[in-house]
Amino acid sequence: MTDTLAPQGEGAVCAPTRLYGVFSCDNSKLFWLVVWTGALTVVTLGLYRFWARTRLRRYIWSSITPGGDSFEYTGTGLEKFLGFLIALVVLAVYLGLLQVVLSFVGFNLWGAISSEPKLPKDILMQMVASYAAGLAVMPLIFFAQYRARRYMLSRTRWRGLRFAMDAAALGYVWRALLYYGMSLVTLGALMPLATFRLEKYMTDRMWYGDAGFEQEGQWTALYPAMKHLFIAAAVLLLGGVVGYLAQSLNLFVITILVGYLWLFFGFVYYQV
Repeated sequence: MTDTLAPQGEGAVCAPTRLYGVFSCDNSKLFWLVVWTGALTVVTLGLYRFWARTRLRRYIWSSITPGGDSFEYTGTGLEKFLGFLIALVVLAVYLGLLQVVLSFVGFNLWGAISSEPKLPKDILMQMVASYAAGLAVMPLIFFAQYRARRYMLSRTRWRGLRFAMDAAALGYVWRALLYYGMSLVTLGALMPLATFRLEKYMTDRMWYGDAGFEQEGQWTALYPAMKHLFIAAAVLLLGGVVGYLAQSLNLFVITILVGYLWLFFGFVYYQV
C-alpha cells in the first residue's frame, strides 16, 4: 500500500512512499475473545453470532496499522441482525413463489427432496431436485455477497476516511450467473476465470476516499489450486455412471460420498 506525499512548494511533484503494515494482535487475547463470543453464540442458539463477528472484526481491524495508523471498524451487531431478518423474509417469499411456479409445471420440489430413495435413479432425482433448489437461490446469494462486501467497506475507516464500494450488486449477480454457468458447463474448468473476474469486478469498484482500487494479475494462475476439485469431479462422474449401470445402490452411495468429501476438501484447498 502506498501513500502520496503532499507537494512542497510550487511545481513540486508528489512522490509515493511505502507504507509498512503491522499486525499487532495479541494471540491470547484474540483466542479468549473467540472462546467467549463462541460460547455466547452457542448459549443463544446462534443469535449472538452477529455481535460476535462484529467484536472480532473490531479487534482485528484495530490490530492492523499501515503507516502507524490502525483501521477502524464501525459496524454493529444490530445492523447485521436486522439485515439477516430482512434476508430471511426475502428468501421465504422467493422460495414460496418458486414452489408455486414448479407446482404449476407439475414438479413438486419439496416432495422430491423428502421422498425415501429406493433405487439409484431415485437418488438421482433427489440430487436434481436439490440442485434445482440451490440454483434457484444463487442470485440471492450473489447479491448478498456483494452487499456484504459493500457493507464491510462502508464500516471501515483509516486516517479519518472511510472505504466505499459502488452500488453495482445487480451487475455482479448476472456476471456471477454467467461465469459460474460457464464453469458448470465446462465441469469446473473455467472456475479460475469466474473467481478472478468476479473478484476484479468488486475490487475495481472499491474506493478509499476518492482513490479507486484496481486489481491486476492473470486468472490462469489459479489453476494449480484446482487439482483436487478436478479429481473429485472425476470420482463423482465415474461413480455415478458405474453405480447407475450396475444398479448397485451401495456402490453408488459409497462412490458419491467419497466424491463429495473430496469435493469439499478441494473447495477448501482452492479457497485457501
